[in-house]
Amino acid sequence: MNNDYDSLTYRQVTTYHETIRQRIFKRIEEKYISLKINVGEITYKDAMQANSWKALWHPPVKAATWDWVDLYYQYHTRGGARRFDMAISKSGRLISLCYGMMERNRFVLKLHALEHSPLPYNTIAGQTLNINLFAAELYADLNGTAEIWICDPVSPAHVRLYSSKGYTPYEDSRGNITHLVTRL
Repeated sequence: MNNDYDSLTYRQVTTYHETIRQRIFKRIEEKYISLKINVGEITYKDAMQANSWKALWHPPVKAATWDWVDLYYQYHTRGGARRFDMAISKSGRLISLCYGMMERNRFVLKLHALEHSPLPYNTIAGQTLNINLFAAELYADLNGTAEIWICDPVSPAHVRLYSSKGYTPYEDSRGNITHLVTRL
């Protein structure tokens, strides 16, 4: 972690986080070499394709509620310098996306959107969550982050899944799960 991080210019912060993301992508591809995946930043084309998945989820409760194109624009604006984003593809086909954002104080990495393809060509659907969470942990570790939050889980089944990965659910005053947390 850079002790002078707070004094960096916007461009320096952007470059710092781009460098970290590229290191993580390379590490993920090496760790999961047997899966023959490619990892990179989310492109506009990826976001468009992921939006088409919404109609393919059965039952519909499995469908993400967010719009990937809107997220693409939100995460690639000025505030997106500290973003964590990752697209996983295999054999040229998109199979998973994840967007998150490092808090300004770098204490928390919040994952806001995480989804895998519901299409039958996604032969590693059961492994994409582990890959995304491992990458998020690497990103958080390289930034000296203390916690990772998975925000606004899609359904109770997602809460159970994330809980099985060591994330603790937190409720609002109405009893709705707002996020799940793991401490590093």
